[in-house]
Amino acid sequence: MNKFQLYLQNHPKVLKRFILGYIIFAGCFVFPFGNEHFPFDFTKAYLVIASYGIIGLGFAGIYGTHKEKFVYAASLFLTVLGMICRYILEYGEVSNTINFTLFNIVSYVAVIPVFTVAAYYFSIRYLIIKN
Repeated sequence: MNKFQLYLQNHPKVLKRFILGYIIFAGCFVFPFGNEHFPFDFTKAYLVIASYGIIGLGFAGIYGTHKEKFVYAASLFLTVLGMICRYILEYGEVSNTINFTLFNIVSYVAVIPVFTVAAYYFSIRYLIIKN
């Protein structure tokens, strides 16, 4: 474990790339919140909260305080990039017409960056900075 921690301390870009890549991954595979075949339920809510909570915590640990605008912009851009990857991955399938409705796209793009910033703020306020 010490070798792994030492490696991450010596190569901080690896952790940054991992977090940014994880946002693309989550944008691809967590989208949408629900559709007509699979409604939004507890397990999906848990997946969304856990995934983007970890992303917010990662942003707090890597980038530090006062980076709310960057966290919002990065999570918005990379989430949309992940959704584009999802669309390309399922191109021509019926699931695209079910998943990529206007409501699903707008709700996901509106909620996810705000939740990521909230998780980042919570991590900074209550976990990183001890009052």
